[in-house]
Amino acid sequence: MSFNEVAGIVFLGIVSFGILWFGKYKGFFRWNPNRNWNNPLTLIHLLIPFAIYFAVAYLLAPLLIYLLLPHFDHGGIGLASWLNFIISASILLGIWIYSRTVNPQIPSNLWRNQNLIANYQEDFIFAFYAWCLSFPLVLFVSQLLESFVLIVFNQAKLPDQIAVYFVKMTFHDPLYFFLAILTIVFIAPLIEETLFRGLLQSYIRKYRGPREAIFITALCFSFFHFSPEQGLGNIPIIGSLFILALFLGFIYEKQGSLLASVSLHSLFNAISILNLYFLGKVQFPL
Repeated sequence: MSFNEVAGIVFLGIVSFGILWFGKYKGFFRWNPNRNWNNPLTLIHLLIPFAIYFAVAYLLAPLLIYLLLPHFDHGGIGLASWLNFIISASILLGIWIYSRTVNPQIPSNLWRNQNLIANYQEDFIFAFYAWCLSFPLVLFVSQLLESFVLIVFNQAKLPDQIAVYFVKMTFHDPLYFFLAILTIVFIAPLIEETLFRGLLQSYIRKYRGPREAIFITALCFSFFHFSPEQGLGNIPIIGSLFILALFLGFIYEKQGSLLASVSLHSLFNAISILNLYFLGKVQFPL
């Protein structure tokens, strides 16, 4: 590594922790972890939506490929774009249908702490503040871990994250780029926040408390994005996503609203795509 690269990472680290200190000074991290947030969520309520996710992703996908492949020459980005969109939409639809069959208190309490007054504007604003605090830190951790891989494994060129590679391939086709944005910016955050913050974190909170729930859920969320195709790139991807997941879990608990974490997740993915589109070489986990 060159001196300029090291200096850049150190400077980014100083800026990141300076922004975090400012957020703490302004009371961003002040919250009441003992606030009552009861939910009649059981293990079966947690497992079935995850089962829907994996069933659609791994059982429906081969059928869709069989049905869609004749309409695309040798597959390619067109097939991948429609496949990702249809699978994501099907997962979201399946989870929504299941939510209509359970005790109505479960989905309503996952979406928002019923002890709090709904304030959607505040949720959006708080999500934006959280992005301002988390984004520099996520970028710093990503670059720090990339440097670690370079020093320890002597590998400078890391494989792209699967989502990043997919988005890059859609840049030259407006329709496929639109489908990618729709999937990554809107549908995926709704699915992942429902599964991890709404269900998993709420379930763990019942038995271990909110702080441990945030930490354990963040670990599960970050390793959920592991892929063998990413190789050593998994190290910076998982590490940086863990930092983001801590913020996602925190604002879910502080705001008592899934909309807050969905908004942060969507904003993070949207800004990451814009950075990737306009800056090209700068890559952020999605």
